[in-house]
Amino acid sequence: MASGPKMMAPICLVENHKEQLSVNQKALKILDKILQPVVVVAIVGLYRTGKSYLMNRLAGQNHGFPLGSTVQSETKGIWMWCVPHPTKPKHTLVLLDTEGLGDVEKRDPKNDSWIFALVVLLSSTFVYNSMGTINHQALEQLHYVTELTELIRAKSSPNPDGIKNSTEFVSFFPDFVWTVRDFTLELKLDGESITEDEYLENALKLIPGLGTLVTTYVDAINSGAVPCLDDAVTTLAQRENSAAVQKAADHYSEQMAQRLRLPTDTLQELLDVHTACEKEAIAVFMEHSFKDENQQFQKKLLESIVLKRADFLLKNEEASEKYCQEELNCLAKALTESISAGAFSAAGGHRLYMDTREKIEQDYWQVPRKGVKANEVFQSFLQSQATIESSILKADTALTAGEKAVAEERAQKEAAEKEQELLRQKQKEQQQLMEAQERSHKENLEQLRTKLVQEREQLIKDQKKMLEKQLQAQKALLAEGFKKKSEEMNAEINNLKSKIETIKKENTSFLEQTLNAFATVLCAPIVLAVEVVKGIAALF
Repeated sequence: MASGPKMMAPICLVENHKEQLSVNQKALKILDKILQPVVVVAIVGLYRTGKSYLMNRLAGQNHGFPLGSTVQSETKGIWMWCVPHPTKPKHTLVLLDTEGLGDVEKRDPKNDSWIFALVVLLSSTFVYNSMGTINHQALEQLHYVTELTELIRAKSSPNPDGIKNSTEFVSFFPDFVWTVRDFTLELKLDGESITEDEYLENALKLIPGLGTLVTTYVDAINSGAVPCLDDAVTTLAQRENSAAVQKAADHYSEQMAQRLRLPTDTLQELLDVHTACEKEAIAVFMEHSFKDENQQFQKKLLESIVLKRADFLLKNEEASEKYCQEELNCLAKALTESISAGAFSAAGGHRLYMDTREKIEQDYWQVPRKGVKANEVFQSFLQSQATIESSILKADTALTAGEKAVAEERAQKEAAEKEQELLRQKQKEQQQLMEAQERSHKENLEQLRTKLVQEREQLIKDQKKMLEKQLQAQKALLAEGFKKKSEEMNAEINNLKSKIETIKKENTSFLEQTLNAFATVLCAPIVLAVEVVKGIAALF
């Protein structure tokens, strides 16, 4: 959807029937059609606290997500509403409204945890909605955060160096916003005015005896008994990259079919269109690919395009051959009829035959857009006429034996020259194919280089963001007197710093190693093309 989705009302994304969750396929189809970048905002909180009303306001509407005025929960499962982003052009805002937590009518409390876990994993901004003030009861109601560790882990195996690394979760988890509804107190602490963020940070500060999320997360990771985020990302990458290959390959096929008029006048004309379409296809793949380890999916795209190009080359040759043969048959019809009628079996018949054939040749080369098979088709025609010409020549009583010998020698020389001309054309076409392959090589590497640089820059940015959060958390711990907890974070912080420096140092070498490895794969078709050209050249 180039202009964004046109949903007039929300639709259920995850259905919740009798505490059993299932995905609504109609909602998935809507998501699959979104081509723009998305910002996913999800909201959770106790039932009957106005979550749906808040999400309607974010959508810029007064109605949409169902509202209720009774003590019974109105929303069931997870509902989705896709609307154009109000401040980011060409972005889609995906709003996720959830059924209320803590509904007394539920039979299985674990169901709330799954709802909570799903929206955390699906969202880029996570909103927790509560009423009144942030107090002990409100914090207790947020116990679903700790229950996530029973449902989610970050890596398939524990951290090999034994470091308790909570930063793995930072890269997966969304931004957190706590919305306090009907708040009437003054924002003051110890007689000083404070901001909303400072109020939240004070409410969430570490309390002696309650523990930290870091410990809980690492214990869950080491237990190996819960679903793995890393595996989920790998599965997502496989699916998205397969779709990206298909999308890019389809774009190549569609554009080639639209832009090509078969037969093309020359091979180079087709290759120029191929180069432009391949460049666009690679760009489509780069836009939609995700964590393409070892460029295995880019290689699949390259293989697909090579096969598709070969198919277009074959179709182009077939179209050219068919067109040239039809035109030549039409031009040679009178000659064929004259031969059958014996019109050339008389004195001077050879000269008359040659004049007729030369006229056919002149008319044939005047036909526009014959394509790449023009020389080959005419050469076949001449070969088919060789025996006929020889018979007419021998039967022509107007010619002496010497004149017949000269004519035969001339015919053989012309046939050899045309054969050489056909070989030169083949050599030229092979050279053009090799040059097209080299352009493809460079384009693949250039677009890969651009993407790798962007990904490494984003990785460094993300690592710095994690480091900043860890330093802020450590500072808060020191301010609150938790020196031991602060010191325990040093290993994790130092590990992050080291990782950032390593990424910076290895950036260039990693980039070149990746590009060189991919270049080796790309070079195989070029080497083959070079050998073909050498083989043809050896024939001269």
